[in-house]
Amino acid sequence: GVSVHSADEAVLDEKMGATYVTAGHILLQTAKKGLEPRGIEFLKKCSIVVDIDVYGIGGISPENIGKIQNTGAKGGCIMSGFMKCDNVKKIFG
Repeated sequence: GVSVHSADEAVLDEKMGATYVTAGHILLQTAKKGLEPRGIEFLKKCSIVVDIDVYGIGGISPENIGKIQNTGAKGGCIMSGFMKCDNVKKIFG
């Protein structure tokens, strides 16, 4: 898998053998303050231009993951929300 920041990158990476891509950052997030999110339309475009699975990443939480439905993406990645989870703290300290 490869992380992409444009639909053109997704196409190139698919041609180079990637079996999936993570496209981001999709929504506003605290980790990249000052950088505008690429948005839902960006995720749709990435999903249309390749035949491999596309996953949205960046700013996605359990509360807003529904926003990526109907984009053609296979799913979404939740990083910050997962890291704040009590079970993660118990497992990883």
